[in-house]
Amino acid sequence: MEKRFIRVSSVKDIIISILLVAVGILLITISDSKGLNMGGYALIVTGLTSLFMLKSEYKEPESGERYIRKIFMFPGNMRASILSAMKAAPRAIDLSQEGKGENLKLELYYGKKSGKAYLQLFEYIPYQYELCSDVCEYRVEEVDKLIK
Repeated sequence: MEKRFIRVSSVKDIIISILLVAVGILLITISDSKGLNMGGYALIVTGLTSLFMLKSEYKEPESGERYIRKIFMFPGNMRASILSAMKAAPRAIDLSQEGKGENLKLELYYGKKSGKAYLQLFEYIPYQYELCSDVCEYRVEEVDKLIK
């Protein structure tokens, strides 16, 4: 089972972009100063750019459900223990080794509305991370230790 997630804009991203554009328009309309007008134009350009570029959520293409991604980095010698914990109970993953190496990347996608969570383990092969486990599906309650 291989899940692919697509980056999409969240409601928060869209609101930030619209606020930047609105503040920029407000600065241009109420000021006579060239400096404030230039600042307003800069805010408008920044807002429009971020509207198309800022994407902080992930969407599953088949169902359309939205997820949040969290990444954990582990040293390479943790591969066997992480794989066994993914199969048995994800709460057993030893987070004390997290951040002490970058050979393994554990990606967690979770959606509180859907109540689902997915774990994927990647191993660093020179110049890229390769998927080295099946994608495991859990309920959010089963991975609550990783979410916090």
